[in-house]
Amino acid sequence: MILLVFGGTAVFVAPVLAHSELVSATPPPGSSVATLSEIRLVFSEPVSAESQIQLLQDFVSVADLQPTVDPNDATVLRTAVPPLPDGVYTVQWSVISTDGHPISGSYSLGLNSTLPQPVIPWYQTTWALLGFLLCGLGLSVIVLRRWRPPSTPKRNETD
Repeated sequence: MILLVFGGTAVFVAPVLAHSELVSATPPPGSSVATLSEIRLVFSEPVSAESQIQLLQDFVSVADLQPTVDPNDATVLRTAVPPLPDGVYTVQWSVISTDGHPISGSYSLGLNSTLPQPVIPWYQTTWALLGFLLCGLGLSVIVLRRWRPPSTPKRNETD
């Protein structure tokens, strides 16, 4: 009986505890577009009118955007974008969902430009991981070969 009560609580409370999240974006994250006239973000829950969208290039805001919540769908936040030079831009957004929790995020896009490929840290490369594995294996062999169980003193049979 107790299991049913707690299990039922977990099932019905989970949707209430969920916060709004970005469902889709136009232009999509990581894309390269020929023209950029509007940014449209769709969230899983309605968002407030105090929501913000910034367009950055090299961590500097490049346009004064005035985002608005779509009057026909409160889950959609959109803003017009003035003409911009070609380059790589970051869309940074922050919204307050209907439950009052602020959420934010960002993504990059290119305007007549390809996005740079992400740099993989050296410690995540295949060779580094193989090296770490071999070092761990070698250390284990050394420790096991040098480890000796404690010896018990031999008794003299004459005693």
